[in-house]
Amino acid sequence: MDEFIQQLFSEGESFLKEAKAEFLVNEDDQCDAMCKSCNSIKRFLDAYELHLFKEKKPTQNYHLLLHTISQKDPDFDRFTKMIYEVKCFSEESKNNPEGFFLYDDEINDILKIVLEIRNYIAEKLAIKESILDNISASFMTT
Repeated sequence: MDEFIQQLFSEGESFLKEAKAEFLVNEDDQCDAMCKSCNSIKRFLDAYELHLFKEKKPTQNYHLLLHTISQKDPDFDRFTKMIYEVKCFSEESKNNPEGFFLYDDEINDILKIVLEIRNYIAEKLAIKESILDNISASFMTT
């Protein structure tokens, strides 16, 4: 696997770990955790896009990014709604930090979404399942 793709995937993992920790520790300020969840997805998407299109430069436009990935992997369309859900929560947390709050089931749903996307992309990138199992076992908040 390309070193830069591996770096992007590792950054996604780091953001995901930080998001989970912040959701658990900073229950009164979930904005940072929400943004890190979104950043995690973005890194996984960037890694997958680079895997699919070796010459493509990363974009900040989620619509374009998801469309580009779906060109080579139509099955990835099933994640679009989930990704926009996480992105919407992230935007809401930035726009209304004082009033932003997520319930435990919402936090678990967000973490599950990120994990599902990560696992799908890890499979496509041929990242060993045993490595992912060790990481994902520690992610749920309940």
